[in-house]
Amino acid sequence: MTNIAIRRGYADSRDGQVHYRRVEGVGRPVVFLHQTASSGAMFEMVMQRLGDDHPSIAFDTPGFGNSFRPEGEFTLPYLAARLVEALDDMGVGEFDLIGHHTGGCIALEMTAQVPDRITSFGLMGPVIATAAERDSFRSTFTTPFRMEADGSHLGQAWEYLKIIGAHTRTDLHHREVLDHLLAWDSIPKAFSAVWDQDSEKLLAGIKVPILLMISEDDVLYRIFHNATRARPDALVSIVKGFDFQPDNDPDGVAAGVRDFLKRGLAV
Repeated sequence: MTNIAIRRGYADSRDGQVHYRRVEGVGRPVVFLHQTASSGAMFEMVMQRLGDDHPSIAFDTPGFGNSFRPEGEFTLPYLAARLVEALDDMGVGEFDLIGHHTGGCIALEMTAQVPDRITSFGLMGPVIATAAERDSFRSTFTTPFRMEADGSHLGQAWEYLKIIGAHTRTDLHHREVLDHLLAWDSIPKAFSAVWDQDSEKLLAGIKVPILLMISEDDVLYRIFHNATRARPDALVSIVKGFDFQPDNDPDGVAAGVRDFLKRGLAV
């Protein structure tokens, strides 16, 4: 892996600025969308491994990281539209799109909004669930912690992130706590939007090559069969790393993405 520069900047959308990380290169970019409540930082190691032969963009979605905070509407179609506007502002036409957990749900909405611009599509930890499964997740992963005057939420955030795999590296754990604390009020809004989405219908309508990636210790692995059953034509990639595969298994994730993009070019 060479020393690949990741440049950071802001793109304009209708309601505010969207922060991004970008690796420049020739050809269409791979656009990465993060999970709740991370930021584009979770894809930096993968972006470096893909290098400039696969240029890439990782957004902080509105409400997270260094992007603007929506003041009113907070739906997945709303978030998707603001990211499309950010891509427009960056001069991006066609792109490959890969979303992780909540980012995958936003990505699904983007496929409905600009289907002719997306050349391939990937879900890392797909949120494809039955009504009963949605209700189960809704009761567990809606408000992982609340802001408390005594500061007890700081420890709650740290403990919550242990459950989903951020504990594997102290620097990762620390970074994710900061991202979660920064987006504390966006977390329940994002999770609620996810559980309300008809993700299976959107997945069924995709006409481009599809990648379904997950690790066996991902919190969503127990429902992964929903996605593979809905799209038996998809390329399936099993990697490692709990819910932080791009950080915990960057080599495996980058290899899976690179192989997928190579197959897409051959179609």
